Amino acid sequence: MNAILTFLALLGFLLFRIYSAAVTMKSGPNRQSRLNRIKKASFVIQILMGICLVLGFYEFLGFLFGWPTILLERRILIGPEHLYTTVGEMPAEVLWLWVVQKLLAFWGGIMLLRLFWLYGRGILFSAKNVTCIRFFGWWLMIDWFIEFQMRSELRDMDISTTPLLVGLLVIFAAWIMDEGRKIQEEQELTV
Repeated sequence: MNAILTFLALLGFLLFRIYSAAVTMKSGPNRQSRLNRIKKASFVIQILMGICLVLGFYEFLGFLFGWPTILLERRILIGPEHLYTTVGEMPAEVLWLWVVQKLLAFWGGIMLLRLFWLYGRGILFSAKNVTCIRFFGWWLMIDWFIEFQMRSELRDMDISTTPLLVGLLVIFAAWIMDEGRKIQEEQELTV
């Protein structure tokens, strides 16, 4: 949970930095150098995300099929008291919900790669960026629902509603970004 909030805080900071860079690019002589910094940072993040996705997907499949682990020890923790080391230990309903949750998380990683790919190409404010950001809001809410279902199967209902609220805020921020993009496009057409 804390990882999600940390990720969202970093994403918000990054969006703020990109927005401030876009504003200064229009007025300053360092426009190209700032855009190059964004492209370089996006490239580095894409490389790191790609490595994490490949390793994470291997660990996911390794848990399901019993492959050797890259990590020291493979454990799946669901809730504070439910620790699993093999697929056979998990109840079937929890296993399928966990699989769906992880596949959705991998899809989120791919969407994050797409967002940074767009940034790397110099596309900072477009409908595609808004779609990626809006996806993260929906992902947070769907992930919370899946977590709620898993915990209810395990009779452990100690769960926070913070991801729901953060998801709504991310969707709201994406909507504001989309409206700002539309206003900017209208202004460029009228000038």
